[in-house]
Amino acid sequence: MAVAKAGPEGRTAAVELSLEIEASADRVWTMVSTGEGFSAFMQGQVSLEARAGSPFRADFPNFGVVLAGEVVRVEGVEEGGSESEERAIAITWGSELGPQAADLPAGSSLVEIRVEDSPAGCRVGLRHSGFPSRQLAREHEDGWRFHLGRLALEANRADLAAGLARTLPLWFAAWNDADPDRRLAALRDCCAASIEFQDDWAVARGIERLNLHIGNCHRFMPGWKIEPGGEPGICRGEALVSWRSEGPGGAEAGHNHIRASHDGTILRVAGFRSG
Repeated sequence: MAVAKAGPEGRTAAVELSLEIEASADRVWTMVSTGEGFSAFMQGQVSLEARAGSPFRADFPNFGVVLAGEVVRVEGVEEGGSESEERAIAITWGSELGPQAADLPAGSSLVEIRVEDSPAGCRVGLRHSGFPSRQLAREHEDGWRFHLGRLALEANRADLAAGLARTLPLWFAAWNDADPDRRLAALRDCCAASIEFQDDWAVARGIERLNLHIGNCHRFMPGWKIEPGGEPGICRGEALVSWRSEGPGGAEAGHNHIRASHDGTILRVAGFRSG
């Protein structure tokens, strides 16, 4: 949600946005409080330290734009690196070079970003104040919507890649295990209890039903095996995982479309065969 608040004489006081992100608060905080992280979602060359008085600079050479200011406040991070459940950073903001340099010069506005835990992962709140006109506020609102969307993408992609690195080996191990007890234990370690699975042969809802379906694969196709075909593709909580299988009917290949929580817990799988 965004609100452009009018101040005295019609001047816009602030643009405010908030967004639920399927990623850990730690991951998102790192991205908004370091130069490397900020560069990833802003798609520029950003220098930044989470320390009051630290200079902020963002260079976008392809567009002939340079933003500049400084960090004026950091909240929720204590000396020694300990962090609270809610963290915030405030940065003065404006154009040192580019088409908005005259209307919003370097350091002339203030960007405040707050990160806190939420059931989905975390919530990010952004407030950008100090605009000289409603039109400039609207332009920045559109820009911030885009960049927060990129923040959500990159943060989820990083967390989910790490999570799937843990759960996908368990997933394939479960499918290759003919022992029902070991298979069930592996599924419980990588899947939500309410997992939904569907492919050409079955629809299974819940770990126990999925365990039974895998058991039938081994019963009717003795010696059948399946393995991953490469690194997964990840986009906003979804993953595409290639696979290859070998069994009495010969070799097959395909991919699984997986929905997973940001820690890699598998929630839903649709299996597709190639050809």
